Amino acid sequence: MEYKNINQLIADNLWGSASNDDRQRLEQLLYDYPDLLSHYKRLVSGKNLSQRYRQYAAVDYDKLSLITQHILPNSQDHKSLLTAHGRHLLRAAAVIICIVTFGALWFTYDSRPEVLELTDEVIAAISQAEESGKNQAVLTIDGKSVGITNERAITKVQSLSTRPSTPAIQERILTTHHDSEFWLTLDDGSRIHLNYGTTLTYPKKFDNNTRELKLDGEAYFFVAKDDKHPFIVHTPNGTVKVYGTEFNINTRDDAGFTRVVLVSGSISITPTNGREQMMKPAEMAVLSATGCQFSTVDITPYVSWNTGTFAFADCPLEKLMRVLSHWYNKRVEFDSEETRQMQFTGTINKYGDIEPALKAIHNVTGLRITINGNLITISQHN
Repeated sequence: MEYKNINQLIADNLWGSASNDDRQRLEQLLYDYPDLLSHYKRLVSGKNLSQRYRQYAAVDYDKLSLITQHILPNSQDHKSLLTAHGRHLLRAAAVIICIVTFGALWFTYDSRPEVLELTDEVIAAISQAEESGKNQAVLTIDGKSVGITNERAITKVQSLSTRPSTPAIQERILTTHHDSEFWLTLDDGSRIHLNYGTTLTYPKKFDNNTRELKLDGEAYFFVAKDDKHPFIVHTPNGTVKVYGTEFNINTRDDAGFTRVVLVSGSISITPTNGREQMMKPAEMAVLSATGCQFSTVDITPYVSWNTGTFAFADCPLEKLMRVLSHWYNKRVEFDSEETRQMQFTGTINKYGDIEPALKAIHNVTGLRITINGNLITISQHN
């Protein structure tokens, strides 16, 4: 990008006359070059311009060279600037340009959400999902679909639409298979972990007011904090409004309920035919067509699947095996209703083979469990 072009972009942005394309070009610089973003964060943390100038006066030349390479025009004489005197002038010029550039972008970025920091446990779970081949989904845009195995593939899909649409509001539908899951990073930096058999509808880029999406199935949310832009999840039985937290939503209840479990932070629940109510950590809200009920729960089972483990506490085998049958693509048969209702407490590695999982169930319950192809048979000993 030429020197005069970026200055024009800065000026237009300062005066509020920049087009959407111009703002996106400026924003892309911060996304593409981590050093720029790092300098920006330091810049905006200052209380005034003079303070920010002193901060940038201390920036290493090597870091500033990245900025000037993309701001100053290309020329045959560029290397000649790297004399002792030239380096001094270049340093001063870069400092001034940085101040003006990031000052101009302040209005654009002061309200952007904070970058989420994931725990090592979550990062390991994402890697396990990809390495195991379980991280799969179908991305649909304007009726056209493509299979993807990681979120990097999403950025490679240039356009699935043959008709004109506005990229900023273009709707995307992400659907996981009955035996897969998917990790997704949204435009605002929020992370969503979709469980099997789940559909998420979301925009390519959020608008300037709210961050809204639709969920049918189960997903775990890490929401980037942004007090000015509430995060809203629409479900079949109501909406969940968030400002920055961790929570789990499941709309697959047999009775048609939507279950919301708050892990940390604060969210509100608004049933389709009810009023808004606040939730506290370790609470579960059960939304139905008639309202909402709250209870205190152990959050472990609702968090563990997100980090690579199925955790069950006094869980009927019928319900447990429903989870495993989806995950491992198996059918399950019980010899009696009594066997179906036997309870299991324990944890199972999501990314291991099914045999160790069934052995663990056998060791706890004493039941006879056999596998024949895609069929699992569970019965009491004769």
